[in-house]
Amino acid sequence: MGAGYTLSWDLVTWLGSNRMEQFMLWNEDQAIGEMLRAGGKTSLKNFIDLGTQVMDEPSDKESEWYREYGPDVIIVHRLKDVYSMGKATEYFLGKEKGAINITVS
Repeated sequence: MGAGYTLSWDLVTWLGSNRMEQFMLWNEDQAIGEMLRAGGKTSLKNFIDLGTQVMDEPSDKESEWYREYGPDVIIVHRLKDVYSMGKATEYFLGKEKGAINITVS
């Protein structure tokens, strides 16, 4: 699958009742896609490839999804800390709207 996927309720309930133990130690993005493939649940009818509209957080320069923020980006993957979440928020909402007061104690 990859970053930024959405599943319909029928697929969610099917996944819940068809555990495939061989995929349980994989990361969830890959495991969900492989479980759907193994169960014959993939269909290009409702699949949209977002291509370069999905990116990994820009500091991850080794990622195959590396790129800088741009006007066509709609999903940012791997926002693992407050700093990277703040940068993404500033990009999408602007500095004024994205201003978040965070107190760390």
